[in-house]
Amino acid sequence: MDKLGPLCRAVEDCALVLSAIYGPDGHDRTVQDAAFNWDANLDWRKLRIGYLKTDFELPPVTQPEPPKEEKELTAEEKKKREEETANRALARARREYDHKYDEAALAKLRAMGINLIPVEFPKFPYQAMRSILVAEAAAAFDDLTRSGRDKLLTQQTKDDWPNTFRSARFIPAVEYIQANRARTIAMDAVNKVFEQVDVIVAPTFSTQLLITNLTGQPALVLPNGLRGDDAPKPRVRENGEVDPGGPGTPLSLTFLGQLYGEAKLLAVAKAYQDATDFHLQHPKLETQSNG
Repeated sequence: MDKLGPLCRAVEDCALVLSAIYGPDGHDRTVQDAAFNWDANLDWRKLRIGYLKTDFELPPVTQPEPPKEEKELTAEEKKKREEETANRALARARREYDHKYDEAALAKLRAMGINLIPVEFPKFPYQAMRSILVAEAAAAFDDLTRSGRDKLLTQQTKDDWPNTFRSARFIPAVEYIQANRARTIAMDAVNKVFEQVDVIVAPTFSTQLLITNLTGQPALVLPNGLRGDDAPKPRVRENGEVDPGGPGTPLSLTFLGQLYGEAKLLAVAKAYQDATDFHLQHPKLETQSNG
């Protein structure tokens, strides 16, 4: 599940880098000898462009189930529950705030003359297949875990990578194989969706993120604006670290392509980039004086 891709200021710069790095090098036996033919004059208006309709919609507000236990909570348990409630509220507020940027992106694409085709990825237990990604990541950093140097990493909560690497050693081999079998079925099903369209537009942090990690479709992530001063404040962790996503931070939009369809994907993304100026914007950086 290794992935390789350029990080560039402009879409066409990505095409130039891909032109230099694509194809086999004689050492990695997993690389396919597939062509990459970048055409700067490709008429993207003739392409079929879809969007993940459900991913662009705000989910309904759901209230957490009341606790079933009747025992009186300790002060620590009450504090933890209050923090969980506050974090859910922060996450919801941020998603609602960011949603207007997603809607503006769809409106801009339609204003460009694109007939956005609503599509959906098939429903599979993708989260259960995540064990493949976790196991492979843990294997890549196995020396770090076995040496004990993983303790030097600053973030050590249950959701951070050090503990993910440690717990991955307990993934049963049978479950890993079953997840790979399910992944193969998911690959075929997602590939059928791309028989309907050439490119799909999606919110960056949505279901597609895990799905395409598993199925391998190429993705291009573009800047899509900066959050204003009215954006919800980010969560501050117990260790003082601030989660991303506060006022002045960037947002993004993702374009997905067919397998080995990077040229069409880049053409559509370049058209959106040319029609906006988000890639030219810079967040305001705070400077600290030594006085």
